[in-house]
This record gives sequence, structure tokens and C-alpha cells, in this order.
Amino acid sequence: MKTIVCYPVKSLVYTYLPSKCQALVSESSTDFFRLAKLYQPEAAVLFSEMFETPVWDWLPKVREALPTETRIIVVPLYQNERLVKEVVEVADLNGVYTLLANLSQEEIRKAIGQIFGWEEEDVERQRIPPERQGLIYALMSHGGAGITSFCINYPVLLAKEYPEKRILVLDMNLHKQDLTRFYKLQQFQLSLFRPDLLDMRTARQRDWGKLCKQSSYCPNLFYANATSNWKSVEISNLMTTLREQFDFVYIDWGYSFPETEALKRLVHIADRNLFFVRSDPFSIEGAKEWIKSWNQRGIDYQVMLSHMEKGQVNRIGEGISVYGVVPRISDDRLSQSHRTHSVLVEEFLPPKPYITGLQAIMQAEKMVRGAVVYQ
Repeated sequence: MKTIVCYPVKSLVYTYLPSKCQALVSESSTDFFRLAKLYQPEAAVLFSEMFETPVWDWLPKVREALPTETRIIVVPLYQNERLVKEVVEVADLNGVYTLLANLSQEEIRKAIGQIFGWEEEDVERQRIPPERQGLIYALMSHGGAGITSFCINYPVLLAKEYPEKRILVLDMNLHKQDLTRFYKLQQFQLSLFRPDLLDMRTARQRDWGKLCKQSSYCPNLFYANATSNWKSVEISNLMTTLREQFDFVYIDWGYSFPETEALKRLVHIADRNLFFVRSDPFSIEGAKEWIKSWNQRGIDYQVMLSHMEKGQVNRIGEGISVYGVVPRISDDRLSQSHRTHSVLVEEFLPPKPYITGLQAIMQAEKMVRGAVVYQ
């Protein structure tokens, strides 16, 4: 099928298309309209980020520039998915298909094949059967809620409890790379390999564990710096391949703002989105508003209450799930741990309430997941 694709990198277009597509690529919106007028294709695949004008301006113009029988497939960003659908409906644009913004490359290729009637297209071509299907945990907060301390201590307990499982901890906090400084991960930067992540098949060929720093406490525990201005497709491909190479992936995303395309892709992919909240009234109220706004978008957030004082009630509000509770550690003790690069759970006399809290989280997770994960 003769197809024009509007996409910024010509060499990567094939990763999104079924093999039956005969693609002519335009690397700008201006060039697309020129090629559309010249060749009058049977189909057009448009990535919305290619158009600088508002959706209500460019999409009707695209429909007008192409024959009425030409199928138009729009691959939107999260920020304009809803608007694209509204414009199609309000302007009554026939033959326009809007994909979901959270699709991976393989899913986009499959969806395009289905629209063209190629359901049997080899969408799983060259797919490597995964040895495992790991779990992704996205950790974020409004700041100062204990994500770094959790990522330093909890994975050690988890790795010792399940030595047969491979566990990865990623520092993706672009604004405050505390985990990278603690573990000296400057030389273990996954963003160096961003070119691999533009094609899922290339990403799968790399052993990502070899790019990470192995823990001195547990041979099955790994750390890496993954701070970068990621594109959503890179996040999608990275998480997919990490699932196949690790059993648990804990991501210190850090600040939950701004709501970038990469953050939106991550929370759609993750198995658990954990929002760390300090147990004071102002933090709790702010977290409730944040979580409710995401619930309306179909994303389930759970709360990790931190800095809990003895006797405090560990509830945050109706309809909001509390994943776990982390007792408060004295500022002096925590500061000393970070300053000396000491892992609390490995100290000779660790803070008992803190360790007990982490162990309770691990046991609760085990009961929820059951033997499917912890076999």
C-alpha cells in the first residue's frame, strides 16, 4: 500500500510500519503537503509532533489535501490525543484513525496492520521470547519524601530475600541525582545508549545488566544512572527490554512535575506507580489532589507514607490506597548515612522501626503477587 509517513527520522520509519507498506517519508509538515499533492497516496501516517500549528488547523488541511478514500492514521502525543479525537469528531473528518498515545512501536505497527486489514501481519517478527516478565515500579513525589533512602535500602532487603531474582534500581531524577552520587554511578549512564532505544529489536540485543553497577552486598542487585530528557518511545522500549532482563525495576523518577511526555509514558507502563508523601497535613492534601487528577485519566497511584511518627494514623483519604508506611528516621542518623555512604539495613545496629517498616512492605507485596512472582 502506497503510504506517506510524516516522521522526523527517515531511517526509523520502518520500525513503526508493517512490511507491506510502501512508505514515502516526509521529514517536515511542509514536505508532507508537497508529497501528498504530488503522489495522492492510499494512506498517510502522521506523527502529531511534526506539526507546529494547532490540531484544529493542520488536521482538516491534511484531510482536504488527500483523496476522500485515503486513510489517515494519527499517532498523537499524550498532550494532544484528546484534542485530535475532538477535532475529528467536531469537524466530521472521515477516514481518520487516532491511535492511543501510550502504544509501543510494536503496538503501533500492529494497529496500523489491523487498520489496513493485515491482521496476520508478522507483528511479532524477530521477537525474542522473554525469559522473564519483570515488574516496573515508578517512584515519584513532590520532593523530600524519602525516595532515595528507600531505593538505597529496600532493594537490598529484597535482593537478599530472593537471591534468584535480578533487581535493578535506576536513578531517573533529572533534577536531583542523589542516588547517583550515593552509589557513584556517573560512569554507569544508560543515556549513552539512547540510539539503541529507537528500535525495539536493537534494544533487545544489548545486555543492559552489563552497563550497570553491581551491588557490593548482593550479586543480583544492580544500579545505573538513567537521567536524561527521554523521549516517550525511548522510555517505552527501555522499559520493555528491562522487563525481559530483570525481575524488578525500581525507578527513582523524583519530582512529579513537569508532566512530560516521558513521565506520562512511564506511568502508563509501570506496574505500580508509588507516590511518596510526607505524613504532614500539607503534603497529604497536595498528594490527594495529584492522585485524584491522575485517577481521572485512568492511572492508579498508590501512596507511600514516609516520615511517620509513632502513633500517627496511616490513612490518607477515601479511595486512595496506601501501599506502605516508612517510619521517620532522625535527621542526624539519615544525614550520617548519606555522608558516609552507609546502607542502613546493612549497619550493625540499624534503626529497627525503619527496617521493620520495609520488611512489612516486602511481605505485603509478596502476599499480593503470590507465587506468580516469588516462586
